[in-house]
Amino acid sequence: MFAYILNNRVKYVALVAQHITLTLSALFLCFVIGVAVGTLCFKNRFFNGIATSAASSLRVVPSIATMLILMPIMGTGFPPALTALVILGLPPVIINTARALESVDPCVIEAAYACAMSEWRVFRKIRMPLAAPLVITGLRISGLSIAAGATLAAYIGAGGLGELILSGLSQYRADILSAGAVTTMAISLSIEGVFQLLYAYSTGYKNRAWRR
Repeated sequence: MFAYILNNRVKYVALVAQHITLTLSALFLCFVIGVAVGTLCFKNRFFNGIATSAASSLRVVPSIATMLILMPIMGTGFPPALTALVILGLPPVIINTARALESVDPCVIEAAYACAMSEWRVFRKIRMPLAAPLVITGLRISGLSIAAGATLAAYIGAGGLGELILSGLSQYRADILSAGAVTTMAISLSIEGVFQLLYAYSTGYKNRAWRR
């Protein structure tokens, strides 16, 4: 595996960069869209039922099927792969955000209003920080799903480490296959580590907020 990487380092670095770019782009869009939709779910009960049901339904749709459905509309390459990965990563962010905002203790919110805080300040300073651990958990699940699903982007010409995996399988080359699989696993572990640190920090913030 290491010999293959050293002998093909330019191609390897390019594929890793494509994979990371696709993963981070999809995760960023999931964060922006998912938190916004989850907040709307919290604000509107009717919308909550529709959005969370739709998000739960999206979980059963395979990423490769979504990519293939999008190909006649968007063609091949980065755009359909990104769209499919966003669809894959949105459900846990939407559901966790809505549940996190609902789970904040009403007594804490009532105390904040009693201190003459505006609704926006209550949301920004109290509700969202206290909901952050569960939101981060949703983003962690989303990130891991996206990092793994990004390997399928090679099927529609979007590059990434899936190209190494497909090449290894087609050529019966364990070194190429291992280079793609192990690097994908390393990216997933990195995402896990980052979100574990964010979760620990947010939990510490939540505990400090409760002590106040």
